[in-house]
This record gives sequence, C-alpha cells and structure tokens, in this order.
Amino acid sequence: MAFKLGKRDARPNTPMSKPMVFQKTMTDGAVAQANNDGTIDVDPSVDLNSAYGQRVLKHEMKHIEQMETGRSAYADEWVMWEGNIYFRGSKDGINYIDGPNGRWPEGHPNHPWEAEAIKAEKE
Repeated sequence: MAFKLGKRDARPNTPMSKPMVFQKTMTDGAVAQANNDGTIDVDPSVDLNSAYGQRVLKHEMKHIEQMETGRSAYADEWVMWEGNIYFRGSKDGINYIDGPNGRWPEGHPNHPWEAEAIKAEKE
C-alpha cells in the first residue's frame, strides 16, 4: 500500500476520528493511500466489504494514526518519521525513500511506518 501525498478539498477529520474514505483510481500501482487531510483514497477495484478491503483500510488507518499523533508527516519530496526527515527520489521509474533502514521503494515493508501498517492489517 502506498503512503503518498494526496490532494483533497474535503473537510479535515478531527483527531483520531473515523476517516472519510473516497474511491479514486490509483495510477501508481497502489490500491490505497492515506492523505494529509485525514482522508483515505481507495481504488474502486477494492471491495471494502471483503477481507482484503478491510486489511487495506486497517493499513491506511494506521498511517492516519501515525500522522495524527505526529510520528509521521510527508510531502512530495520527503517523509518525516519520528522527527527525522527522509528524502524521496526516483530512479529508473521506481519511486523510493532514503529511509532509516536504507533506500527502499515507496510502500516497502523495510520502512518502519510500513512495517507498523502491515502489522495493523492483522489486528
């Protein structure tokens, strides 16, 4: 699942409230994304009532929680995790983040924010 900057004109959610979920066609291979405004975009191909759809929502809701508690933040050029800034880049058409565990593609489980979100899928 991607953790990408999204742009939305919707009203922001209140802290730790249930996020608004929007269907949006994803073009970068991701099936969902958590947005800075507290919303979640999910590709229309995902059935939110299925077990897989519920896992996707749990994953993205963990990213929302990480942002709302100040543990993470992001923009197009960087990701902040626990007070440290990590830069985004692209090489050979693959978007990556130079994170605390090295350079990995966006959404890779070696990024600590992704590892937490993957764990949350099973809760």
